Amino acid sequence: MSISKDQLKERFSKKDYEVNLFKEKGFIRKQCPYCKHNFWTLVPDQENCGDTRCSGGYKFIDKKGKNMDFDQTLKSLTDFFVKNGHTAIKDYPVVSRWRADMDFTIASIADFQPWVLDGIIDPPANPLIVPQMCIRTGGEFSDIDNIGKTARHLTSFVMFGQHSFNSERLTGGYWMDRCLDLNFQYLTDELGLKHDEISYVEGIWAGGGNFGPNLEAMSYGVEVVNNVFIAYGFDNGKVKNLDMQVIDVGWGLDRVSWFSQGTPSIYEAIFPKAIDYLQKENDYKPDHKLLVDYNILAGLLAVEEVKDLREERKQMAQKLGMTYDEMLKALGPQEAIYAIADHARTLSMTIADGAIPSNVGGGYNLRVLLRRIESLRSLYNLQFSIEKLFDLQIEQLSVSYPRVKEHRDDIFKIIDIELKRYEETKKSGTRLVGLLIQKKTDFDFKTLVDLYQNNGINPLMVRELAKENNLEVEVPDDFYIKMEEHFAKQKAKKKEAKEEITIVLDEEYITRSLFYENVYQTKFDASVKSVVDGVYLVLDQTLFYPTGGGQIHDIGTISTEGKEYQVVDVFKKGSTIIHKIKEKCDLKKGQSVKGEIDGVRRMDIMRHHTAVHVVNNAAREVLGYHVWQAGAEKTEHKARLDITHYNSVSFEELQEIEYLANQVVFENRPVSKMDLDRDEAEKSYGFQIYQGGVVPGKTLHIVSINEWDIEACGGTHLDKTSDIGIIKLVGSERIQDGIVRLEILAGNPALKYVQQQENILKESSSILSVEPKILPKTVSRFFKEWKEQKKEIENLNKRIAEIQFAPTQVKTKKINGVEVLIQETSGNQKDLIVQATQAVKNFENGISILISSEENKVVLVGAKSKDSQVDIVSIIKELSKVVGGSGGGKGELAIGGGPQKDKLSDLLSNIDDIVESNLS
Repeated sequence: MSISKDQLKERFSKKDYEVNLFKEKGFIRKQCPYCKHNFWTLVPDQENCGDTRCSGGYKFIDKKGKNMDFDQTLKSLTDFFVKNGHTAIKDYPVVSRWRADMDFTIASIADFQPWVLDGIIDPPANPLIVPQMCIRTGGEFSDIDNIGKTARHLTSFVMFGQHSFNSERLTGGYWMDRCLDLNFQYLTDELGLKHDEISYVEGIWAGGGNFGPNLEAMSYGVEVVNNVFIAYGFDNGKVKNLDMQVIDVGWGLDRVSWFSQGTPSIYEAIFPKAIDYLQKENDYKPDHKLLVDYNILAGLLAVEEVKDLREERKQMAQKLGMTYDEMLKALGPQEAIYAIADHARTLSMTIADGAIPSNVGGGYNLRVLLRRIESLRSLYNLQFSIEKLFDLQIEQLSVSYPRVKEHRDDIFKIIDIELKRYEETKKSGTRLVGLLIQKKTDFDFKTLVDLYQNNGINPLMVRELAKENNLEVEVPDDFYIKMEEHFAKQKAKKKEAKEEITIVLDEEYITRSLFYENVYQTKFDASVKSVVDGVYLVLDQTLFYPTGGGQIHDIGTISTEGKEYQVVDVFKKGSTIIHKIKEKCDLKKGQSVKGEIDGVRRMDIMRHHTAVHVVNNAAREVLGYHVWQAGAEKTEHKARLDITHYNSVSFEELQEIEYLANQVVFENRPVSKMDLDRDEAEKSYGFQIYQGGVVPGKTLHIVSINEWDIEACGGTHLDKTSDIGIIKLVGSERIQDGIVRLEILAGNPALKYVQQQENILKESSSILSVEPKILPKTVSRFFKEWKEQKKEIENLNKRIAEIQFAPTQVKTKKINGVEVLIQETSGNQKDLIVQATQAVKNFENGISILISSEENKVVLVGAKSKDSQVDIVSIIKELSKVVGGSGGGKGELAIGGGPQKDKLSDLLSNIDDIVESNLS
């Protein structure tokens, strides 16, 4: 249901916001003349609500308060709420692997969606606090254009989540009164604000189909904290009370720290060392008063909220008493420094949590950040060491998030590779943009998006390259927001509904899954619960595993009273497992049947599936702990494992992974399988259980290889690793940016593969009459001799061509001052190229055209002398048409021909006229 905030607002009145705090302290309710929102204040003559835009900008800058840095602010908030009955829990990873609908964690409440809010599992504590690092780049780009310009926006920030969960079965929660009491107490007692320095603005929060009232605490022109009360949802278009009502308070920890320090911007407050380093390296320090005056006004900016950002910034320049260009010259480098430091922090945090810059998904946005660092460096000619910058940000983050420092080596390795790739992109980009400039291409928004999306060429890079050619390219200040809107439209066009098998059951049945009780069992008894269209069977229990979790389904038979039916497909619909049989049956509901799966096939599938788990962690051990499973497929014949990795996997690395995996097989480690509630599994094993992706439901099937690998995974697995037999990695392929596919064979298929390779080795050795152990040396010697002979043959052919096409040996004619040689000869295309280029060496202004009719086709090669102005490519193209083909070439050489050998006589009789026509 689509409903506007104005419509929602009509549902709420004064009583919905008038908490005990307001009554006890004597807050009065007023309406802001600017934004028209209602607000609560202790100051009767307060003119506006206190929001940044309504109060004319930030009023706390250059006014020191409690003066707490980032880590001190985190400790202050944590201590206060723990003292007041909250449990502090560990933050979740910034890569949101427990959710299928987002790449990065964008808010603290996202930690508990959908499982806690939907009542599937209990919250880890109630009430609780979590210092959740959030990323605002993934899938949205929404904040990138703001960074450095508004003094407050960040691509990574800590949402210090204060959450209380309220439902009939949960205890310990609280609602609006307690929430506002606590927050007012923190603002006054801990931050040191006077009571009359705080106002609360009424609002409506809506998202994900839920909504509720919210109260934003304002002070000195900034929102310090937003108190959200999720209480309502929709049911068939009607508003309903949610079964679970949630306090969703997001303390912007970075902003609270900034507010307490009063620095010119949020960036000096939370990573001062990085800002100081960048300024000192460039001997740059903006005028303090100008910077403060600018950043006070910068609070009025938000790219997504203004119609024309550049126009608004021009008006800011006027208020500062300067032109727009003067403002950019004075403060442009500072804005770039802010953005560069911010991007380095975000990249450090995301890579530490396992994300990799790439050209897909959230990785694409990380690549944007790194390339933006380099573009801004180039645009403002900034000097700094990328290693030093990242080191400073890693050190700063690691005080409160120590895992970042633990992944320092991975961070630097990935950044180094990405920068090298960007250098390659810049080289190709320079050529491409140069070509577009020659063609007088209009560098409009669509062209800039196309260059970025398909070629990785940053718009700032385009602008710089154009400037070198005395061209002005206009890059919108809100380029990334506009690009995201463009992408959203593209996605909407491409979105197609997935085709599903439509089977209507008389009711949903919960099929007992015998395949988890004993994976080695092959026979079972069951009762028919339903038959649909004569070919779809539902049983009360089954050993047949349905396709899912990357594993193919079982096959086998279902039989009764002498009749046997082949099971060709098995799939799941809700809690019901459906068996598809090859031909129609006459089975009835309630009838007893016997089932038997193909046990040999099941064993091969289990070997491959268990091998995937073994190889997955072996890859992590060898390649690094940034490796996560990105996809997998397991069949009876082979398995594939897709992993996140920033580079191709070398043959040596592949062998090392294979060796390590087989050691785990030989160690005969036990493989345990258990069903755990989701919250218990997360508490016990962390988010590593989501290696295979998001698994729905309250209960997770946990598969654990002793002290090696653990994850939530469907499918059938062996009881011990030795049952795998052997593991053979037969290849690796970089299937897309940041994803490498490993091809795996296990058990019998692996043994057969090894035997095939031995047969090939033996046969090759036999052909060369050598022992297998000296085959590589022999092949190397033969290859070296072959190359030498090939070179010798090429030299001989060249010498023959010199003699064959010497001036005394060929007959030429002059056409319009051009020496022309037309000759039918023998040889393949390569031979003709040598002959044609040799033939024109003695011409000052001439061409040679050679024709061969070997290999059941006509081959044409044309060459021209170095200084000739003849268009030899056009001539060869026209001649090729006669024999049903085409031609092409570049510079002094053209190649063509065609398949119609029977047209050769026509070509030879018309060739003089065609050449003469072109030369005239």
